[in-house]
Amino acid sequence: MKPLRRLLLGGISVVAAVSLTGAGVGSGKLAITGVNVVDTDSGAVKSDQTLVVAKGKIAAIVPSAEFRLEPGTRLVEARGKFLIPGFWDMHVHIAGLSADPSWSKDVILPLLTAMGITGVRDMGGDLSVLQQWRREIESGKLLGPHIVAGGPMLVSGGNRTPEQIPIKTPEEAREAVKSLKQEGADFIKVIDLPSREAFFAVADEAKRQNLPFVGHVPAVVSASEASDAGMRSIEHVVYSNLEMDCAAKEDELRQAERAARATHEEGVSARVLQEAMKSYDPMKAAALWERFARNGTWLVPTLVSIEILSRHGTDAATQAHDPHLEYVPASLRKLWDPDAPANKFPPGERQWWAQQYINDGKLTAAMIEGRVSLMAGSDSLDRYVLPGFALHRELQLLREAGMTPLEALQAATRNPAKFLGREQETGTIAKNAQADLVLLNGNPLENISNTTRIFAVVRDGVFLDRAALDDLLNRARAAAKAAL
Repeated sequence: MKPLRRLLLGGISVVAAVSLTGAGVGSGKLAITGVNVVDTDSGAVKSDQTLVVAKGKIAAIVPSAEFRLEPGTRLVEARGKFLIPGFWDMHVHIAGLSADPSWSKDVILPLLTAMGITGVRDMGGDLSVLQQWRREIESGKLLGPHIVAGGPMLVSGGNRTPEQIPIKTPEEAREAVKSLKQEGADFIKVIDLPSREAFFAVADEAKRQNLPFVGHVPAVVSASEASDAGMRSIEHVVYSNLEMDCAAKEDELRQAERAARATHEEGVSARVLQEAMKSYDPMKAAALWERFARNGTWLVPTLVSIEILSRHGTDAATQAHDPHLEYVPASLRKLWDPDAPANKFPPGERQWWAQQYINDGKLTAAMIEGRVSLMAGSDSLDRYVLPGFALHRELQLLREAGMTPLEALQAATRNPAKFLGREQETGTIAKNAQADLVLLNGNPLENISNTTRIFAVVRDGVFLDRAALDDLLNRARAAAKAAL
């Protein structure tokens, strides 16, 4: 038995963990009985099942009438509840940028766990910190989600920090990929690059190093070219300029954007994107979606982060008094303050983001209709994009964009597992899969908002009841309050 399970089952509290009331005893086996099991592949719901967990894995799933309770097994009555795989948030920043590791470990990790998120893909942060957390989590010393991490992002300017590596030349691009491979990065993330040559150098070197490369589509290439070059996932809609690839006037607009960059003219890219959307060509869009499918390119829309930007300045009082800000240190809340002069959007910019949110929704709806492979990501901890809560909102926005409840659920369970090559261990409820599960009070296939009605979470076989989850939330709030 892993140390975390052994300690928790004995009622001993460890870092970012809790003393569990009524957790498994003896053999450490857990049986959840009378439950409705949701199949995230087919959408079928098997009623009145009993799921048995042993050693962090799903040991059996049988009709409750056939179940025989073994001595030492903790029995959890779950009639009327719905069991789904744990969620993955495929776009987070939990150890860098807004999330200072000095406090984020004690705030974000328990918060994510309490919200049923059992896996994350960190899209830009301090790699050494993330790797240390991952070692502690996987060894059972720390309670938190599985972590897949790329480390510092590749950017076209600025200083070297734990979150980013500035690139000026194709040679520097190759060296950055090689160094990140040596440091144990799981993938390479691109934000922006200074030239087409640098971009294709990243693509080529990532392939040589057998590392996936993902991120924003830089303005120096098109989304079609990025997909053809092997970009495994494209992050966001607006930041990847997808409108441009779908525009009838694409060539003209790209030429205007290149000219503006050459003269450092500000604001042109924003205007070009709006012009691109006005000349949206459904046939070009359909061809792009087909290309993504052919190349195995995934999309992570992060609608929730753009929704929040679209409201910035229009409901400052609501944002500033969001009760979820209890999980944000006072220093960061002050930095985010929408009433601060530095944070106020000019009227034109506010309108631009409001329109862009509409555009992102339209393109996401088109991608859903075009059967593009999508995953759910929140872009937390961006401004007012709060870990855990934001992922559940993202599922609701994907539903509003045209996904069925099952498809929205798949975007945070089955699809990430497929993307990561972990279909047998996560994103599914099947024998021998990892016991990372969420027990809900409502059927998410009837209403995707039911993902927020969390009754319990099973993390690596450890049953966290509502009291334990509330304790995690209390600890996260306390840590946020204590942070400098």
